[in-house]
Amino acid sequence: MKIKTLFLASAGVISMLSGHASAALISLDGNGFTAIYDDTNLGLFGAPTLSGDGKSVLFSPLNFKAQATGTQGTLFANSNVQFDIRPDADLSLSSVSLVENGDYRLVNRSGSVTLAPSVDASGQLRLTNLWNGVDHIATNFSAGPLTDSCATSSGCPLSTWSAAATLDTPVAWGNADVRVRIQNDLTAEAFNVGDSALIEKKQSSQSLVFTPFIEGGTTAVPVPGAVWLFGSALAGLMGLRRKTIA
Repeated sequence: MKIKTLFLASAGVISMLSGHASAALISLDGNGFTAIYDDTNLGLFGAPTLSGDGKSVLFSPLNFKAQATGTQGTLFANSNVQFDIRPDADLSLSSVSLVENGDYRLVNRSGSVTLAPSVDASGQLRLTNLWNGVDHIATNFSAGPLTDSCATSSGCPLSTWSAAATLDTPVAWGNADVRVRIQNDLTAEAFNVGDSALIEKKQSSQSLVFTPFIEGGTTAVPVPGAVWLFGSALAGLMGLRRKTIA
C-alpha cells in the first residue's frame, strides 16, 4: 500500500480545513481510486487503511464506546469522519457500502422491565458530489434492537452487533470526486443500582466498501431538447424536398 503525505500549500485548501495550520492531507492509493483524508479530523475512528485487494477503506477504532452504570442514565458517544474518493480518470464511483460491527453487554441486576438497561448503535452515511459541492445523497442505518442481557455481571458474555448501509451514486455524477461522511452514535442507558450497559465499536470490524464503475467508464451526456427538435424539423424538411423533386 502506497501512502503519500500532501502538505497544505494553498490558502483555499487551508480554509477548507477550518484553520488546522499543522494539518496534513493523507492519500491512500486503492484499486481504481485514491482516498484522501485530513489526519486531524479522524475523531474516534482512528486512521484508515486499505484492504488487501485495495477496494475497501477500513477503520479500526480502539476506544469508541458508550458505557453507563448504576443510576447514570443515558450516556452518548458520537463521532464523525469524512474522506474524499478520487476515481481514476476512466472510472466512476458507482456505490459505497458500509459495514460496521461491535459488541455490547447488558446487566439487568435490578430485574426492571420498564427501566431496563439498554444500548443502541446508529448513524448516517452521506455522499457529496465534489464537482459542484451541492448534490448529495444520504441514508440512515441502525443495529436494530439489542436485547441480550444477564442478571449478573459475573460470567456475562459480550454479544455482537452489526449495521450496514449502501448508497448508489447517481449516473449523472460521472467520475466526479465524492466526499464520504459517516456519522456514528452509540447510546448506553442504565437507571438502577447494580445495572450496567456497554456498547463498543470494535477494531477490525468496521469497513467501508467502494465499487469503482469499471464497465463503460464514461457517463453519457444528455442531448438538450432543442437539438432533438432541430433534428426532427430537419428530417421533415428533407422529406418534403424529396416529395417536391418526385
